[in-house]
Amino acid sequence: MARAADDIVVRELQPLAYLDARAALLDAFVDEGLAPPAVSQFGDMLARTAHDLGHRADFYAEAEIFSFCSAQVSGRMIAEDVRNIAQCPMTVALYTLPGRPRTVFLATRPPALQSPAGEFARALLRRIIERTIDNAGLTR
Repeated sequence: MARAADDIVVRELQPLAYLDARAALLDAFVDEGLAPPAVSQFGDMLARTAHDLGHRADFYAEAEIFSFCSAQVSGRMIAEDVRNIAQCPMTVALYTLPGRPRTVFLATRPPALQSPAGEFARALLRRIIERTIDNAGLTR
């Protein structure tokens, strides 16, 4: 079985309904002073293309990717190296698996930059995760 890259951070939120986790995540973006993220209906896209492309349609029960930028993070990364534009936007994935509707997974891939800006970005992603957990009323 293939496994996720080592740099992907995944947190399980349970027991929690997907829509409650989604609302908690969106509130976490607001709590951080970020503009609403762009949302990709990732699970729907995979289900829609499954027949034509020959992959399973049921990887996820629900799956969305939330893309966002932070001017503070982006400004710091770009000040370090203009090529860091490729680090933006950052994303948070939210998903459930078939047969596990009360376990929501929250996944991020923090920038691998070993620099002050990279740490600043990783701290923001950690705060978003922790705020989501708090907003959902779960214990850490």
